Parts: sequence; C-alpha cells; structure tokens
Amino acid sequence: MQTSPISAGPTATRPPAAVRTATGLSAVAVGSGVLETLLVVVPLLATTGGMDGGLWANLGLRAIVYGVAALLVVGYRRRRKYSRAGLAVLLSGVGLASMVVPAVSALAAGADLVDALGSGGALAPAFAIVRVTHVAAVVVATVAMFLPGASRWYRGAPPVP
Repeated sequence: MQTSPISAGPTATRPPAAVRTATGLSAVAVGSGVLETLLVVVPLLATTGGMDGGLWANLGLRAIVYGVAALLVVGYRRRRKYSRAGLAVLLSGVGLASMVVPAVSALAAGADLVDALGSGGALAPAFAIVRVTHVAAVVVATVAMFLPGASRWYRGAPPVP
C-alpha cells in the first residue's frame, strides 16, 4: 500500500511534523552549544588578551563535536538511519549527561541555579538561559525522533538525496 506524498510513510516526499520538529530542535541544540562556547571564550579573550594551547585544544574538540552533530542532523533529515541512532547516543546520551550531571552535582553541593547552570562571570545568567534552551531542545528533539510518525518515515525508506 502506497501512502500519499504528504503522509509519514516510506514513500512520503515531505517529512512528517515529528521529523521536522526533531530536525529543527536538534539544530537549535547544536547552535546553543556553539553559543555556549562563545559565551565562555569571548570574556576570556577580553580579560586575557589571547588564547593558550589548552583553549585552542578545547575549541578544536568542540568544533569537531558540533561539526559531527550538525552532520548527523542533516543526515537525520535526509533519512540516513544511522543518524537517528547517532543523535540519540551522542547528543541525547553523552551530550545531555555532560550538561546535566555537573549541574545536578553543583545543585546538590549547594550552588544556586544560575551558578549550577552558568559558566561564572558576568555572562553566567545568559549562559544559564542558553544551557536550559540547549537541554530542552535535546530532550524534545529526542522524543520527537522516536514518535510513530518519525518511525514510519524511516521504515523501509531510501535516503533522500
């Protein structure tokens, strides 16, 4: 049985709402990670006037992580089945844990919410807002990736070029 072009089935030409939501929110999560990096690095540069080897290494690692995440988001939208698993494991598993565990530990140690979520300094409140946005985007995108409409979109379907 063939489905109509606007449905969520394997022959659909337009992704269902769940896939569009997951794609958009995954992109928001990647963008939030980049913005978090800038909120930490820019004040550092302003106060120290330069970058040392450790900062360059950290930026290089983040560039690789966000680059891979962006490629997975594009792959997800193009029906690359490995991308859904990659996003679920790397962004929803490892990435989410790397954001939530330190914040929960800081809260348990008595830190206030902005300090637990923030990076310290004058931009801590902005960082905390971006971090909450980042975490929420990852959680909702992960749920959307595994909704029935998204699963039908991937079931037996060839990748979209």
